[in-house]
Amino acid sequence: MDLALQERLTARIKALRDARSTDLAAATYQLPAADYTDASLLAREVERLFATGPVLAGLSADAPAPGDWFSFEACGRSAVLWRAPDGRLRAFVNACRHRGMRVASGHGHADGVLVCPYHAWSYDREGRLASMPGRAGFSDVATTDLGLRGLSVTEHAGLVYVGFTPGPTGAADLGGAEAELVGFDLASYHRIERREHRFATNWKLTIDSFMEAYHLHFLHAETLRPIFHGNLSAFDAFGRNCRIVGVRRSFDALEDGGGLLPHVTLLYQLFPNAVLIYQQDHVELYQSFPDPADPHACEVRVTLYAPQAPTGDRERDYWTRNLDLIDDVTTTEDFAACEKIQANLRAGAVPFLVLGRNEPGVAHFHRTLHEVLGTNSKGAPSCT
Repeated sequence: MDLALQERLTARIKALRDARSTDLAAATYQLPAADYTDASLLAREVERLFATGPVLAGLSADAPAPGDWFSFEACGRSAVLWRAPDGRLRAFVNACRHRGMRVASGHGHADGVLVCPYHAWSYDREGRLASMPGRAGFSDVATTDLGLRGLSVTEHAGLVYVGFTPGPTGAADLGGAEAELVGFDLASYHRIERREHRFATNWKLTIDSFMEAYHLHFLHAETLRPIFHGNLSAFDAFGRNCRIVGVRRSFDALEDGGGLLPHVTLLYQLFPNAVLIYQQDHVELYQSFPDPADPHACEVRVTLYAPQAPTGDRERDYWTRNLDLIDDVTTTEDFAACEKIQANLRAGAVPFLVLGRNEPGVAHFHRTLHEVLGTNSKGAPSCT
């Protein structure tokens, strides 16, 4: 983030703080409870958002060097992304052409071929079938027809997007956010660890929990309140995406001309289902995926990336403790609250949710979803 933008954001935040306010939307927003419970809407989301894409699969740092690969799963579909010698990523349907086994799980390195763990069929970096044990048993099959199915993949500003429908799906539209993200040099980061959790809540509620600072003083009274200002944040939209600037208490001591970044946390909501968090010394990536069969369940993945690889056990322990802390706060506070909200919505406790003017990020996320899905948000009227 260049210095001029930091200075503009600093001025905005100071004005909001002095006015005891935050960035405000033009009006409140009514969000139907059915947005989180309706099975037909869930089916539309899975088909339009995840089955085709593009969907954020991870960061360039997940496969930084030629030969590195990582698998990516979303709503029952699986891809494997593999860095070729020319530096480009290739993406394939993660299914062996023999019996459909997933060829790769997790992340790793393979210089020559990927080998299916079921019957050891292997594939080269172009997805071509390289070898098959017991070739005589398949003497009447043309091996040229048994390569891994290719998928579209794009890589920009350190972000990797994949489309699960074979053929071109187009690049993700970052709406100008890439101008900021490029400056963070995300491709140079090192992946520390990824954790996966299943929660009894709709996937959108977990995204909502990152998109406003209104709850910090109450839900996070013992954890984040001593560190961050509550109900104070700057909001900017980038097409379908947006950025929330969370303000640390150290901001109050920021002098004119000082750098903003050490005193804020930048949260980028990357459409449709990811939140990239730029912290003082690391990056967090949250990805939320619906259960295609259940609007009341989702999977959340959190990955921590450090500016460089740990050089020893002490550094590895440091990052593990950081991830433990992050994971504990979101799991026991944010997502635990989401599960309680979901239980009420499932029971029909309220017909709609009220998004305040001080929650523009949440409203932007849901308006964008309805625009892309071609559904009626029923959120135009304000609550006045």
